Formats: sequence, structure tokens, C-alpha cells
Amino acid sequence: MKKHLLPGLLIAATAILWFVFYQQLPARIPIHWNLNGVADGYATKFNALLINLGMMIFLHVLLIFSPKFDPKRKNYQKFSRPYSMITMAILFFLFLLNALVIFTGIGYDIPIGKVVPFIVGILFIVLGNYMHSVKPNYFIGIRTPWTLSNDTVWKKTHRFGSRIFILAGVLFMLIPFLPSLLVGKFMFSVIFLIILLPIAYSYWIFRRTDLG
Repeated sequence: MKKHLLPGLLIAATAILWFVFYQQLPARIPIHWNLNGVADGYATKFNALLINLGMMIFLHVLLIFSPKFDPKRKNYQKFSRPYSMITMAILFFLFLLNALVIFTGIGYDIPIGKVVPFIVGILFIVLGNYMHSVKPNYFIGIRTPWTLSNDTVWKKTHRFGSRIFILAGVLFMLIPFLPSLLVGKFMFSVIFLIILLPIAYSYWIFRRTDLG
């Protein structure tokens, strides 16, 4: 049960934040911002609470129970620490997003366009540092037909993916220093590379492994 203690405390801390500042929030608060950090989506404060805190709780429950339904569930014992660290990194990221929604809602002038890319970058760097330790499974990692069919392909792809995620994290942290006209193209290019390169690499490694 110890591995669930820190995630539980993080969710509790988020709930406390909402409880403490709820009465100070206006009826409607921003919950979404465009690529330049300008609010373009709003919700009632109650719905904002349900969406943001609910997302944390749902994700935590999903990460707890998904290994129990995975056909490769025995492999989770081989990377339990990386799995816990990845879980904590994602939940901490969501905690920060909840805090940003709350504090911008009560009137703090937070430069969302600078802060969010920075914390996204940190998240990708953390994920990249643990991705190479993830063993074959159906719920977390780079799951392609080629990685799931061959353990060697899985291992090599995740080593490659670790480097890509770390590089992407650094690139995300550079976004606040770019001209606003380039932010969208740069961000989508980075996301495209994060998705495409590991998939292409897994196929390439599979073909090499399959041929010899």
C-alpha cells in the first residue's frame, strides 16, 4: 500500500487546494488556454473542479487497475519502481495544472504561455528517464505491433524513445523564448516527432531483427 501513499497525498493536496480557494473563485474561470497563453475556454468553478480533480482520480485508479487486466501483467513486477515514478510524474503534472487553474481563477497574473511549456518539458524529461526501464505491456510505453510482438524490438525502441522524450522535453522548455508566430508550428512539429519517430524506429528495428 506504500506505493499508493504519495499519489493519494497528492490527490488529497489538490482537493485541499480546491476547498481552501473555492469561495474566492468567480462563478466562471478559465480552464483552457491557446498556444500563446490566452484563455479561450471557460467553465463554472464547480465543473472546473470536477474536470480537473476528477481527471487526477480517474487516471490514478486507471493506473492502479490496468496492470491487473494486462495479459503481460507479470512484467509489471520487473519495472514497479519506474511505473511508480511515471505515475507520480503524471499526477504531479496534473496537480500543477489544477494549481494553475485555481490561482489564475482567483486573479493571479500567471504567464501560462511560459509556465505550461516548462512543466510539460520537465514531465517529458522525467518520462524519458524512466521509459527505457518499462517492460513489455499493453497499457504504458510505445505500444506498436512490432514492439508488442518482439521483446528485443520493445527494448531497443524504448531506449530510443527515452532519448526522444528527453530531447522533446528540452525543446518544450525553449518554447517561451520563441516568437509567438512560431510557437504553434514548433510545438506541433515536436509532438509530431515524438509520435512518428518511435513508431518508425520500432518498425525499422523489427525489420532488421526479422531479417536477420
